[in-house]
Amino acid sequence: MFGAHATTRGDRVHGAVMLTGVLLMCAYWVAFYLSDVTKPNVTAIDPTDPAAFLRVYMGFESAFPLADGFVAVSASLAIFYLAAKDAKAVLFGLVASGALMFLGLIDIYFNVLNGLYRPSRLWMDFGLQMEAAINVTCVLLSVVSVIRFWSHPLRRA
Repeated sequence: MFGAHATTRGDRVHGAVMLTGVLLMCAYWVAFYLSDVTKPNVTAIDPTDPAAFLRVYMGFESAFPLADGFVAVSASLAIFYLAAKDAKAVLFGLVASGALMFLGLIDIYFNVLNGLYRPSRLWMDFGLQMEAAINVTCVLLSVVSVIRFWSHPLRRA
């Protein structure tokens, strides 16, 4: 994937993991639009006023594409510079990892506070199942990526 320019097998694996993260971000948006709450026939999320909650949820989630794009561009630059053995990989990798952590945590927190990750809701909604899996994966990949970039030899270059 990275050809002869890759520093180590670990760099190739890390680049592949970051690319997977970028692809997961795309999968997230597919999950978002497949979720029951994005369909016009939503019946109830909040029994007291589902229409009001739906507007809040859609407003919250619709604010993410620009920030997700920032993470995707930063991660892509990190992958590019990692393949080129350039120290800029560390900078872009840490930026992408920190931003990804923030986005994952804020999304998880919103969903937990609003009961979207209740087992009964998750059991019935494949879109929310995918969202939960993507959120947890993004947080875990962010931690692994920070550790890897911070200890990478390019950081000292």
